[in-house]
Amino acid sequence: MKASTKRKLKSRCPRRLWKAAVNTYYGLMRIKHKFIMQTSGSLPYECPCCGIKLRSFIEGMDYKAFSDFYDVKLFDGVRQDVVCPVCSSLPRHRILAKWCEANKDKLVSSKILYFAPERGMTTWLKANKIRYTTADLFAWDVDLKLDIQATGLPDGAYDVVICNHVLEHVGSYMTALKEIRRILSPDGMLICSFPVSFDVDTVDEDPDAVSEEQRLRRYGQSDHVRLFGINADKLISEAGFDVTVINGEDCPDSILPVTGPCLYDINRLYLCKKSKS
Repeated sequence: MKASTKRKLKSRCPRRLWKAAVNTYYGLMRIKHKFIMQTSGSLPYECPCCGIKLRSFIEGMDYKAFSDFYDVKLFDGVRQDVVCPVCSSLPRHRILAKWCEANKDKLVSSKILYFAPERGMTTWLKANKIRYTTADLFAWDVDLKLDIQATGLPDGAYDVVICNHVLEHVGSYMTALKEIRRILSPDGMLICSFPVSFDVDTVDEDPDAVSEEQRLRRYGQSDHVRLFGINADKLISEAGFDVTVINGEDCPDSILPVTGPCLYDINRLYLCKKSKS
């Protein structure tokens, strides 16, 4: 289906019906690829999010069809076949799932808040019977409707906060980080990621870049208000966290932990523990 056709259908379809149709689609894809697993020999790839072994990952959205929203140049020459056909995970989700597998004992007993939840990771959490609460400011199908900059939650309410590709959208990333730190328990941790440019040191932002066209040109996407850089972990540290980088290079090639589908989608996440100082 063409991206433009899919967008029209989604805009006209009732939300719950669209969600049911999407869930049915992924359910059928799971059945298909489980059959392939059972009838094939050794398969070179695996998705730790949904547990399916694959002949290959697939290409996702036709980004060139959305040139008013994405800077399509950022997708040129970058590997596109990085999407799991069963749960739609991207490399960053699979990297996180591998980390979660190795630290499952920490998560089982944790109270988890997940901002802007992603199908790949919620698939992993459900499969491993790990409870979590979802949150978003605009999505209709989450547990809590929250502004990440001012949640209204009590101090120390959660042990783990997951927040992928959110901080490039909010008015003040520092306000959001300090709010997350406030609602984390004393030994709590934030796991986050965001688009990263190798051409930027810590962050590039301009309050005068207010139009969608300006933001598209400067940050690569019309709804982004900043672009983080290769040393963005320094900014997280300034918000009161001790930061460890989770690198895709440390993951097996079988999960395809590569940069993609965009040049800014580098294969790293940030594990951020509350600083004691």
